[in-house]
Amino acid sequence: MRRSLRRALVLGVPCGALSVPVFRDSTLFLLAKLARVMPDAAYASGPGPYGLPLLGWFLLLGAAGSFGIALLLRLVPLPDLLFGAVVGLAAAWLVPQHLPRGTPDWVPWFTGAAWGWGTAFLLRPLALRG
Repeated sequence: MRRSLRRALVLGVPCGALSVPVFRDSTLFLLAKLARVMPDAAYASGPGPYGLPLLGWFLLLGAAGSFGIALLLRLVPLPDLLFGAVVGLAAAWLVPQHLPRGTPDWVPWFTGAAWGWGTAFLLRPLALRG
């Protein structure tokens, strides 16, 4: 169990933090620029909680959430990409997204699923199960 915790922490946290700008923010960019379903100001650039910039706040939350994803994928035999997307949907429901007005209601769910799927995708080549 101790090895599983260490491995989930060492491998999961960087993957979740990297998944925020690579998958979540790129999904926001594609929805704003190509699909034109949300305003151009898709990225909230103001200060977040405790004076931390919102991107830093989302990086911390992504890292914390990915620890849970990595630990559960390590301990329980679940389909990794599907499980990551489902956890991302739950995270989108729990974490405020700070998106501009006029954003459709389904966008936070979509970006949360992109983050969770991306985290599981980045964990795949690291042989988390082995």
